Amino acid sequence: MVDARLRTNIFALYLVQGLNYVVSFVTFPFLLVQLGSAGFGVMNFAFACIQYGVLLTDFGFNLSAVRDVAQVRDDPQAAARIFWRVTWAKVLLMVASSLILLVLTFSLDTWRTHSEVFLWSQLYIASSVLFPLWYFQGFEKLQLASGLMVFARALMLGLLLHWVNGPQDIVLAVILQAMPQILAGVVWWCSGWGIARPQWVAIQLGELRDALRASWPFFLSAISTSLYTTSTTVLLGMFAAPVQVGLFAAASKLVYIAQGLIGPLIQAMYPRIAQLAVSNKAGALALIRKALLIQGGIGLIMTLALALFVPLFTPISVALFGADFGLSRAFLALADSQLILYWFAPVILLGAVSLVFGQQTLLVFGQERYFSRVLVVAGVLNVALMCFLVPGSTEAGLRAAQSVLIVEAFIVAAFAWRARQVCRDVRRQIAQEDARIAQGEAS
Repeated sequence: MVDARLRTNIFALYLVQGLNYVVSFVTFPFLLVQLGSAGFGVMNFAFACIQYGVLLTDFGFNLSAVRDVAQVRDDPQAAARIFWRVTWAKVLLMVASSLILLVLTFSLDTWRTHSEVFLWSQLYIASSVLFPLWYFQGFEKLQLASGLMVFARALMLGLLLHWVNGPQDIVLAVILQAMPQILAGVVWWCSGWGIARPQWVAIQLGELRDALRASWPFFLSAISTSLYTTSTTVLLGMFAAPVQVGLFAAASKLVYIAQGLIGPLIQAMYPRIAQLAVSNKAGALALIRKALLIQGGIGLIMTLALALFVPLFTPISVALFGADFGLSRAFLALADSQLILYWFAPVILLGAVSLVFGQQTLLVFGQERYFSRVLVVAGVLNVALMCFLVPGSTEAGLRAAQSVLIVEAFIVAAFAWRARQVCRDVRRQIAQEDARIAQGEAS
């Protein structure tokens, strides 16, 4: 079921992702050098904390609303009602999360010390509401949304390179990194470029409650996921020095950049599989098998490439350009994260496989509760491991990477076990339906 439209979406997403990588390739080493390991660690600590506000604002709509829009996208009225219901719900959640984070910023000593960084980081919460990426994904037009983001990021990149000159510019770096999604949202709301703005639909309070109730399992899953992703950085910031946070953040940044190569496949295939799960179950299973082969293969390649070849870039860069060259200084800083990177790299492969078994199989076939339970256990497991391994350790960043790896392995095992059962049940349903059709034709 990989038709021309899906192939076009995937190709366009990878083209846009490549342009995004050019921006990231410049931004990441530049900020690491200009802000220093400590400043880079503070910025990433703030980003990780603010992600809780983003999670509350998103409330799982990036999964539930995408699926709902994908299944009704041929009905403009129904799609518009979903859009406004979700948008108003996110606005209310944004206000609540911003108020909570505002109180925490001036209540917690570790936050109050860098209050400016935390306050301006809340721009990320507003950006998640202003730019409805989930709506583009439901219509399988992510290449257009990504195009807007690339345009906005490229526009901000020049300002970032020109204005950020040292650790004293950390607040400015935060603002400029949050602005691209805000700018993309303003452009879309003013122009409707890429996908037309839905017609206005009045939403009742009861519909907002229903939307929140329907998305609750997805929100629970997102919160649980944060316990072994963003919360790892938060816990590390509580238990270790900023330098250790910076080393871990540098290694994790490379891992998540590599995972971005798998992102376009996931973004393109998830709404298609969700649609097929309703109209063509056999086609959905076939696409899931292809996703496992393709995403798993790319994940393996990225894991090996990151673990084996990135450490070679340091001596090569120094030999070619000298130790004072900006990129060389970045790789010299990353050299301290090399052992962390070795432990972290397999997360790319495990993450790619878990998304196939979890998001692209369990969720589309109505296994939200099991999906959520696994992630809750995984989140608690990561917090327990972090509390046990990190405090007092001189290699706190390394222990954090080992904790994430153990948790990811658990998730893959749990998802694979249930996904195999679900696929077997779906095949049995298909066989029974085929048998009824054949019996009806024979009679």
